[in-house]
Amino acid sequence: MTNFHNILKWILVGVLLSYRIASADAQININVIGNWNYSLPPNSVVEAGLDLSGTYTSNTNAVTIDVLQSTFFANRFLNYSWRVDVRKSDVDWNPGLILYTRRTGTGSPFWSVLPGAITGGTNYQQLTNTNQIFFSGNRSRLNIPIQYQLSGVSVLLEAKTYVTTVIYTVTEL
Repeated sequence: MTNFHNILKWILVGVLLSYRIASADAQININVIGNWNYSLPPNSVVEAGLDLSGTYTSNTNAVTIDVLQSTFFANRFLNYSWRVDVRKSDVDWNPGLILYTRRTGTGSPFWSVLPGAITGGTNYQQLTNTNQIFFSGNRSRLNIPIQYQLSGVSVLLEAKTYVTTVIYTVTEL
């Protein structure tokens, strides 16, 4: 059993998520704060012949997103709508690893007199390398909490750090 635990220490998978800010329209900005790094603890497998649990989840607010109109006195400041798309861009990623994301809250309004709304994105959605609609809303929102889930982790994967970048794009509607 001791040899198995020594071998297991080398079979660790780390996941690093980083973020890039993108804006499709100069009127609205998106700001993403935070990241999720995960390393499997050495005691992930407690008995030889067993696999890892395979699914790991971040905190409910691993990252937060702000969606803000860039010009305070713009013509559409009082009522404008937007959509956030999401995709991943693999840096060094195993195709057996599946990354999901979801929105876990509505954040807060930039200005309480005009709170706006936010919809969609509350169910886990698998990230792909193609943009897909994540959630939408209107008016500026701050601190929208985002959670991640990783599945497909196995002792059969090569022991190394796997990296993907999650890209959020905001579009004015």
